Amino acid sequence: MILPRPVKGRCNSPADLSPEVRSHLSEAAQKTFIESYNAAFDETNDSIQAEHTAWDAIHQQYEEDESGVWGKPLAKV
Repeated sequence: MILPRPVKGRCNSPADLSPEVRSHLSEAAQKTFIESYNAAFDETNDSIQAEHTAWDAIHQQYEEDESGVWGKPLAKV
């Protein structure tokens, strides 16, 4: 998923995310997204790659509920 309104540079808070993205992430998932985005952005200086990396982290760590919100942590096996 690509952010409808890409972040310019580092993401400092959930307010930097587009409303469409915020509405699909729980508070915990928003924090994970921002941390993953910033780490990838710092390494690559590429906002598109950082977005992909952040969404990959969300898909690996959270489950999507019936409303389309990523927030329930995946069970560790």
